[in-house]
Amino acid sequence: MRITLLFFVLLCVVGNAFSHALPGVKPEVAPMADSTGKLILMDFNIKLSGIKDANMPFSVFSSRPLLVYYYSPHCPHCQKGFPGVQQLAKEYEQKGFTSITISVGNVNRRDILMFMEQHKASIPFFQDTDQEFGKRYGDGYVPRLYLISPDGKVTRYTHTDSDGLKDIRDAMDKMLGIKK
Repeated sequence: MRITLLFFVLLCVVGNAFSHALPGVKPEVAPMADSTGKLILMDFNIKLSGIKDANMPFSVFSSRPLLVYYYSPHCPHCQKGFPGVQQLAKEYEQKGFTSITISVGNVNRRDILMFMEQHKASIPFFQDTDQEFGKRYGDGYVPRLYLISPDGKVTRYTHTDSDGLKDIRDAMDKMLGIKK
């Protein structure tokens, strides 16, 4: 167990280091597409386990602007990035965005609850218990932010630092038609 946890934390650190290694590289800002160029749409039928409300299906979030924080409670970068994401979620909730958090599937529910308590989390938490979300939309690294438009288009962001959140904020404003 300790070796597995150590290996996972090492993967988080190395993955995040590589994703920030190229100065001036912007996060992925176009909607996700497959190898043929066809847009990838969010499948709201993916089975996710609600942490506080076990009966809440993922499908209740379809057809509306949605921000998803995909993370692991053991990842130091995820822990560092969550407060900024939660602040963004609170700010944009009043503007019509819904935000949720999805934990990778291979963690203990107790660890998710501890993460929620540590960060005084106020947005809904889910767990990708069958690892469907990660297989379809992930790239093997955490944290990741996903911006999902009301028509289901998915945009993945790889940076949750202040520059990354600025890019996401700009995209959220654009999706809502807010001009600056």
